[in-house]
Amino acid sequence: MPIVSPLSQRRVDLVPVAPGTVEVVSPASLAMELGIEPGDRILGINGNPLMDALDFQFQAASEHVTLDVDRDGSILRYELELDGDEFWGITFADPTFDGVRVCENSCPFCFIKQIPKGMRRSLYVMDDDFRYSMLYGSFVTLTNLSEADWRRIEDQRISPMHVSVHATNPELRVQLIGNPNAGKIMDDLARLERAGIDFHAQLVLCPGVNDGDEMERSLRDLASFGPRLISIAGVPVGLSHHGQERQSKQMRLSRTCMRRLPGANHEAIRVRRYRPEEAAQVIAQAEIWQERFRKERGSTFFHLGDEFYLMTGSKVPESAVYDGFPQIEDGIGITRHFLNGLDSYLNRSTPGTLRGTNGTVACGTLIGPTMREAIGRFNERTGADLEVVPVENDYLGTEINVSGLLCGQDLVKTMANRRSEGPVFVTRRMVSDRTGTLLDDYTLDRVASELGRPVIPADMMNEVAAHLRKTRKLAA
Repeated sequence: MPIVSPLSQRRVDLVPVAPGTVEVVSPASLAMELGIEPGDRILGINGNPLMDALDFQFQAASEHVTLDVDRDGSILRYELELDGDEFWGITFADPTFDGVRVCENSCPFCFIKQIPKGMRRSLYVMDDDFRYSMLYGSFVTLTNLSEADWRRIEDQRISPMHVSVHATNPELRVQLIGNPNAGKIMDDLARLERAGIDFHAQLVLCPGVNDGDEMERSLRDLASFGPRLISIAGVPVGLSHHGQERQSKQMRLSRTCMRRLPGANHEAIRVRRYRPEEAAQVIAQAEIWQERFRKERGSTFFHLGDEFYLMTGSKVPESAVYDGFPQIEDGIGITRHFLNGLDSYLNRSTPGTLRGTNGTVACGTLIGPTMREAIGRFNERTGADLEVVPVENDYLGTEINVSGLLCGQDLVKTMANRRSEGPVFVTRRMVSDRTGTLLDDYTLDRVASELGRPVIPADMMNEVAAHLRKTRKLAA
């Protein structure tokens, strides 16, 4: 249910719970030692009410803490003398206490606006919340920050931030973000830097829009920041079948509106997916900048999304290029991370140890060739008989070809008539950590039931091997 904050920013409640409600208490934590339980409400610290989980972390990092807790209507007070760096071990049911701030931008490539009805409820919430940027690595545009927000970020040193930049050209960024506040991005980033706030930058690259000369400008501008800017990522725009239909309708509406406005001279931005030859140009351009950054900053600094390499058939860069994978949660370098894990497992494994085991690795079509080569090496070394099945994404459209966006219906449709046996392995990125469901609200249990085969989430091949060993022991 939407509510209006004192700052008049729209928010939406994802979890219908009272503010400050504890959902999980970690073992061997200070909270468990104190006897705090799931369902308790943290009311305040040192007489101050709490705004959200970040405020709790900030206020609780003190040597003297008076903690007020509501348990079924009874107020418990804890007077504590601490070192200031304790592990509290509290996970809140709603980390923002007042719902998530809803995005008020209008990006032409917004993926949330490209998905059909009937998917996971939380997918339809377009968040643009600086608190989620710190807590979960979500990217924010900085367009909806009030002066009070800025002061809080500075006072509590809320860091690192993950910023959707897309372009540093003010006019272009306003078009890409769809918000007049978007044009002051360089001033906003400079304020983060002055405040000592670390931040990561992301460019969602659209062919012919913000790549080429505009990417040159963005990288040149971003290079002016010091070490507070930790990394820059360039990812290719994604466009589903539903998104293409929606964009076509918007373009027709925009042209109609422009004809009705005398003197109007701007055109709505139309985005499309990259062609392989265009992606190759982005890679070549990026490599020039990466070499420059290695000389000037001592790190690659600018990283491309894996899709650029996979769609061109290029080898993904080696680990050293990724500077410790600072944006792996955004999919930057995840293919190299997987291949490194495979090599590590194969190097320490005994040949033939999984002979007699079988199963299927289901993946998106983009990584299909790379996965087949990887699983071929795994089978040759271990004696396992795993097959790779690239799954087309009919639910969102075949243009969406990454593994993490596959739906349960697609898995069932592709795998139902295959004669293969053994478990079906899928990436954990298909499954929500919170709800345990895939994008279309299928659970893994439902997929397994319809296939008559267990469906096992795994990200690394040592996990696959461990499950195959367990399966063989149970069958013996």
